[in-house]
Amino acid sequence: MKIIFISILSLLFFISFAQTTSKKETGIQVVNRNFKVYINTDDNSPSWKVRKEMMDALTALQQSVSDKDLPLLVNVWMYYDPTDFPTRSLIEPIFKEHRVAALNAIKKRLLYKKKWENKDNAPYSELITLQKLLSK
Repeated sequence: MKIIFISILSLLFFISFAQTTSKKETGIQVVNRNFKVYINTDDNSPSWKVRKEMMDALTALQQSVSDKDLPLLVNVWMYYDPTDFPTRSLIEPIFKEHRVAALNAIKKRLLYKKKWENKDNAPYSELITLQKLLSK
């Protein structure tokens, strides 16, 4: 009986410890997850929880972002456009801080455009404008 009690107690401790040591999502993981949900649904107004997650993640990325994350941020800049959400104003400082890598990501994105995108329509045309702005 004592062995069973100790076993159960040990199991409960292990389960509790395992739950508290789970990895927290990074800012770019939060952006990626929410962006995928956004582009795969017809809902143009994410919940306030999702908006706060995105706001916090993009704000954190202004302090620390990897150059390899910039292609995702280019797509988010182009297509994450919920009503009354400052996507571009949160991402553009990241592009300015990592200008060379951002220009490379933009150049690659312009080369591999989607078939429905063209230089006369937003957001593709706005990406060309952003490229010119960052090139100055």
